[in-house]
Amino acid sequence: MSLIALFLTFTSVLCVETSFATEVGSEGVPFPPVLQPSDSGLPVGHLLPLGHQREPDGPVKEYTQPLTPTEFWKHHARRPYVPLVYRQAITKAPAVTNWQSDEYIREKYGDLDVLIEKKIEDRMNPVRLRMPLSEFLDNYHHKQWYVVSLLPDPMRAEMQVPRSLLCGNFKDSILESNLWLSSGGTRSVLHYDADHNLHCLISGRKDFIMIPNMYGDKLDLADNKKAGSGFTHMNVDKVDLVKNPQVSEVPWTWATLLPGDCIFIPSRYFHQVRSYGRSVAATIMWDPFPEFNDTSCATENIDKYTALSDVRLQWTYHKGDKVIDMGYMNVEIIRKAFLQMMKEDKIEKFTPELLSHLYAHNMLNEEEGEELGEEDMEHVREVFSYMDKDKKGYVTAEEIGGMDIETLKRVARGVEEAHGPVGEDTGPRDEL
Repeated sequence: MSLIALFLTFTSVLCVETSFATEVGSEGVPFPPVLQPSDSGLPVGHLLPLGHQREPDGPVKEYTQPLTPTEFWKHHARRPYVPLVYRQAITKAPAVTNWQSDEYIREKYGDLDVLIEKKIEDRMNPVRLRMPLSEFLDNYHHKQWYVVSLLPDPMRAEMQVPRSLLCGNFKDSILESNLWLSSGGTRSVLHYDADHNLHCLISGRKDFIMIPNMYGDKLDLADNKKAGSGFTHMNVDKVDLVKNPQVSEVPWTWATLLPGDCIFIPSRYFHQVRSYGRSVAATIMWDPFPEFNDTSCATENIDKYTALSDVRLQWTYHKGDKVIDMGYMNVEIIRKAFLQMMKEDKIEKFTPELLSHLYAHNMLNEEEGEELGEEDMEHVREVFSYMDKDKKGYVTAEEIGGMDIETLKRVARGVEEAHGPVGEDTGPRDEL
């Protein structure tokens, strides 16, 4: 099997929400919406927000406490994936009390950098900046900024991990945690992500529209052939049923989150999110896996309070890091793909030429005729040098098997583009 085929078998990426601002409060906003009959002869819900085109099938399945990892796997986290809502799942987290206050966040975490986006109409090219959290808090109400960034490491100590993720593959597969902070009135595009996502609300209110991936052909999907994530071109504030008549045929479920609640958004499950009032949330992202290994569950105390700082994440942000890595793949996919390809093709030496196939697939538009040039190969050789510490010109399967996570992360940065808003500390910047 080719390296590219193996990579596609394992690969996962992150698609980040693009939001649009309309300052509204949470009071008096009904959800799900009440359908309005059409007197004009046009379809019901034409040029109205998503959700007004047909009645929902019902609410997302709810639980009053998190399931055990085995129950979570059996009923929701294996195919066919099924979303769920946990009510008051993180109420013991200090964040639920402390992060209600901008002053608390500014005083304790204001020197930590975050990635911010401006609420703009250009969904294909969102504008992103990096700045200290204190600067964001000083400006976000009147400049209409919002944070979508890796949750800085010190803040992880105040965030709780629900017991569903505290043993087996779940605990071993956590990739990253993201911080969302806005003044409210945001609207995401309708999109799906490659990774599983437990989205926990700390402050404010969020409404979710959930649609199974099988209905993507009715939703005006953007062309996104290489990524494991995607989004639709539809204007979710004014759905054009003349242009997209099949939207009225698409079933959907709904959920409203309040502080302390969490929603499980499965891999590749379409969702559209609306926030009201000041909104703070933290998400936990992990890689889908085909089988659940519960070996460690016999010894783990899943009912003990566990902070997010007590579990291992692959991608993190420490104060002073030059780059905030967000949306990169599970680096174990790289190791697994390299080793399986070497075994199946009986290759004893992994070389820069083999690595270049993965680079070309991820970084070049091969359909448009882009080919690997000498400059590209120079870059591939540089990335390969991270793996080839002895400068032999190749690495063995044994060396790949023993490669540390940080080395694999350097390789990942070099052979794929991040599918989230990676932020580099570039010094002075222009205003948004």
